[in-house]
Amino acid sequence: MQKLGRKSFLGSAAAILAVACLGIASWGSHKSSERETNVNFINMTKFANGDTLKAGTYQMEVPKNTQTPEVTFYKNGKAVATVHAKVVTQPKKNVNTEVDSVTQGKTDLVTAIRPAGWEEELIFRSGGQHGPAHSGQ
Repeated sequence: MQKLGRKSFLGSAAAILAVACLGIASWGSHKSSERETNVNFINMTKFANGDTLKAGTYQMEVPKNTQTPEVTFYKNGKAVATVHAKVVTQPKKNVNTEVDSVTQGKTDLVTAIRPAGWEEELIFRSGGQHGPAHSGQ
């Protein structure tokens, strides 16, 4: 009788562990409607909407399935900037993450980001801004 109790306990423990693992796996994919990547800005950075970011590495989240997403930048888990962008499909995957910017005084005005491994470019220029851009990465 003691053997039967031990087997059912081990079976129950295995079932609980399996359910917990499935729960953890699905929890990690709760943001399946967004793409994420890290972006490193080497200088003080500014966007056309006025949001500024200090030099450093930020997690960038971009909603999927939209050509004009609101891109959010996070530092230590806290949203620090949200910027409108336009998504432009590239002919092939970007090899490296590249940031295009125009220097304005002591800050870099971001005009585009091409995340590594993505087949898209994010354009941050407002309608009235044109001109040459340089890679900040």
